[in-house]
Amino acid sequence: MSVLGKNWNIRNQDNSQSIIEKILANRGLVGRNKVDSFLKLSFKKGMHNPFLMKGMDKAIQRIKQALKNNERIMIFGDYDVDGISGTAIMVHALKLLGGKVSYRLPHRVEDGYGLSNKFIDEFAGLNIKVLITVDCGISCKDQIALAKQKGIDVIITDHHMIPEHIPDKAFAILHPQQPGCEYPFKGLTGAGVSYKLACALITELCEAADRENYLYALLDLASLGTVADLGPLVDENRIIVKYGLQSLQSTKWQGLEYLKEIAGIEPNSKININTIGFCIGPRINAAGRIDNPYYALQLLLYDKRDEKAKMIAAHLENLNQTRQKMVADALEELENRIKDDQDSNSIIIAWDKNWHVGILGLLAAKCVEKHNAPTIIMQDFGDELVGSSRGPEWFDLVEALTAHSHLLKAFGGHTQAAGFTVEKKNLNEFTKSMHEYAREKLEHTEWHPTIEIDCELSDKEIDDGLVNFLEQMEPFGIGNEQPIFLLRNVSIDDVKKVGKDQNHLHFKVQTPTRTLSVIGFRLGKHESYLRDHNAIDLVCYLERNEWKGMSKLQLRAIDLKGVE
Repeated sequence: MSVLGKNWNIRNQDNSQSIIEKILANRGLVGRNKVDSFLKLSFKKGMHNPFLMKGMDKAIQRIKQALKNNERIMIFGDYDVDGISGTAIMVHALKLLGGKVSYRLPHRVEDGYGLSNKFIDEFAGLNIKVLITVDCGISCKDQIALAKQKGIDVIITDHHMIPEHIPDKAFAILHPQQPGCEYPFKGLTGAGVSYKLACALITELCEAADRENYLYALLDLASLGTVADLGPLVDENRIIVKYGLQSLQSTKWQGLEYLKEIAGIEPNSKININTIGFCIGPRINAAGRIDNPYYALQLLLYDKRDEKAKMIAAHLENLNQTRQKMVADALEELENRIKDDQDSNSIIIAWDKNWHVGILGLLAAKCVEKHNAPTIIMQDFGDELVGSSRGPEWFDLVEALTAHSHLLKAFGGHTQAAGFTVEKKNLNEFTKSMHEYAREKLEHTEWHPTIEIDCELSDKEIDDGLVNFLEQMEPFGIGNEQPIFLLRNVSIDDVKKVGKDQNHLHFKVQTPTRTLSVIGFRLGKHESYLRDHNAIDLVCYLERNEWKGMSKLQLRAIDLKGVE
């Protein structure tokens, strides 16, 4: 049994294939044309025409009219990274074109998700003529009808689940998954859809010589939302992120540059999706989670050096540290509550008035990662509770919440991530029924957490050539997973815990031809297990570690088990 208690499945054991052929075959990439199109990404050739998206022509014509008549345009986004970066894209694009543009973001606690009548009334009072939503709006049918009634034309840009009744009073809807939309790629995030609208505007209204520079400058913002919102890294998303990471390396947006500095990202160090996922994204998200999302948006709008921008970046850093402590404290309390709870084997359900609504999803995700059980975490507001849920592969949260919809005030989300509101009077029945539902699901599932390994890797195959090929496959993410390898029976040495909280492991593996360093994030608690074994089977990534101008090959441990 591995230290993580997971099964290992080796996908390709065809010894007639080279290591590179195995990796490509696992992804269905067989034949020169398929391989070349995958490895040789082209921004010019790979991006789809934005006017293929249903509603784009109509949206562009209305925005052009607003620009010509100097009408006020309002951008309304969401409070997460996807919504904030998508809003920044649209504000930058419209300002470039001379638009009279303003922006609003909802407050997570005070306003909740999406448009409300309060905002529509405010916009009408400000004489807004065009309202563009970013990363929201598709489920706001009544609010958009009110906007039209008040003389506001609404252009929706969104990527969330299409409701049964779409906002038929919207002037235009830009959503690649809406009925009748023939746009070739359906997996854009909110920032991605916003970027496509910006592409269409810039293509229509900017001089040909300037278009490419303008479009390239917005790609780093589009990549922030795409990575942070876990957009599948295939098709256009892969191009957006690949070129966006290059743009982020020397970003035009000074506020973003300050954020890189305060996050400890070294100048000239290689930027990858982990830079967004673990450094930049959490700091932007912290504002929307526990404070005001405007701080993050304002920072992304600075294009010149400014002391105020520096102060905002420092504030986001402090917010992120506060958020980390809030999560750690709540997680410790939660673990103490559930350690003797037999019901938590099938589903974890917990609530507290002091658990901030902005960290509920993070708490739930950490529980799923540790316990492999669906998790529902709620903040108690008195008469009602607001919940966030996360689930493993075998548990469909939307299906589960739909089965309990008669007990819920509201709910929505995705298969493995969803949110809801439940009135206090229904809490006991909801909790009891959800435990019974999860127990029944668990009894009828044969699912067990499994690591899908590309292939075994011998020490002779580990070289710079293989790593160069792996880097050509980047960026990695959902839909383009980083190759995972198995090294069998490698000797280990120099085992030690590392990291601020000693949560990680560092050790060395010895093969017949070389010694390699291994880093194992969140594996620190298995130090004694490693010390009890002279050799292990190691499931890992192979990558290049670049630090202060130095570069060396290293392994990043995923799971391991001792060789007896």
